[in-house]
Amino acid sequence: MKLILLTLATFLLSSCQSMHSNDPSSLFFSIPEGSTLSLNKEMTFSPRDTHGTIQAGKLISDNDREFYDVNCRLDFKKFGPRTIEPETFSITRTEDGQNWISQPSILRFYTEVYLASNKDTDIIKMVCQIYGDANDRNFTVAEMQTALGDFISIKYTTVK
Repeated sequence: MKLILLTLATFLLSSCQSMHSNDPSSLFFSIPEGSTLSLNKEMTFSPRDTHGTIQAGKLISDNDREFYDVNCRLDFKKFGPRTIEPETFSITRTEDGQNWISQPSILRFYTEVYLASNKDTDIIKMVCQIYGDANDRNFTVAEMQTALGDFISIKYTTVK
């Protein structure tokens, strides 16, 4: 009887352990805290903008965004106009989630990447998203990097 209880307890404890992967192509990969995000190209914004959207490796307007393909938005604290020079940011944390846009047909999958700047640039986070339905899944970090193209690159710290 004790052996059965010990086996059951071991199984229950191990099932509580989160799944993790070191492969950015895996759904179980999370960008480790302390990784860096590099803006590789200059970005220019109008006075009415508080964010810039990147899809297929290009800076685009919100009106040109294809919601059913991964797209990413850099959020700022203040309105433009401004030009942001290439810079490297520290990734302080990431959060994955989903919410209904139009229940039960359109679901938004997203990843928020919180950023810190050594140059006091007022970029606070990058939000990547894609629309789908209840049968779809969140995207991988590799799919996110494909959407960013060479505009933005992410360098991962090693997980210990």
